[in-house]
Amino acid sequence: MGNGYYSKNLSYSQWYKFNNAQRVHYNYLEWIASCITFLLIAGLYFPILSASLGLGVVVARIIYSFGYSAKGPHGRLIGALLNDAVVLALFIISIISSVYWLKG
Repeated sequence: MGNGYYSKNLSYSQWYKFNNAQRVHYNYLEWIASCITFLLIAGLYFPILSASLGLGVVVARIIYSFGYSAKGPHGRLIGALLNDAVVLALFIISIISSVYWLKG
């Protein structure tokens, strides 16, 4: 980023904000596949709980994106911790749901 035709049209602070927004987007793309997989597996036997945890993922990602975009890497801490806790809960519930499915 910044070596192309438009690199001279933006100031350093604008590039910094753009880079932060781009990192938020890339991090979202890294997490979304596992979150959707855990949501689908957990939703087999715990649909209400997995839906509420899915809402928790959405809220955590919003907090993460606003924090990172506004304050840089240090602003993402609350959203990242909340996201990690919710995804861990989804992971555990998906394991429990998988065990229920294997037992029949």
